[in-house]
Amino acid sequence: MSRHILHLIHEGQAVTVVAGYDRPLRELFLHVVRDDGAADRQAEVLLYDSLAEPGLDWTDINTVANQLAALGIEPPASLIESIFLDQCFNAGNRVVEHHLNQPPVVLQPSGGSTA
Repeated sequence: MSRHILHLIHEGQAVTVVAGYDRPLRELFLHVVRDDGAADRQAEVLLYDSLAEPGLDWTDINTVANQLAALGIEPPASLIESIFLDQCFNAGNRVVEHHLNQPPVVLQPSGGSTA
């Protein structure tokens, strides 16, 4: 599973977007979490979870882009492009941190296709 992470301030609050490609399911996913500032994960509030919307086409990168737009989040182009490429190349175990004003940083390179 690839993971693309974006930390930003949205509507005055710290928010983390985690999206990517799940190789075994061959689907994309999207989670948006508000961080209330505490050190533990208990303080995170889930704002959006793609699992709650199984009727959407999670094999289409436009679904990720459209859901982010509906939330009022404009990610850097690198986030959407990278997720799409992960899907095209069946990439897994890749972790990339994206930024609004600088290039993305690869935290863990892809494990490659096992298909």
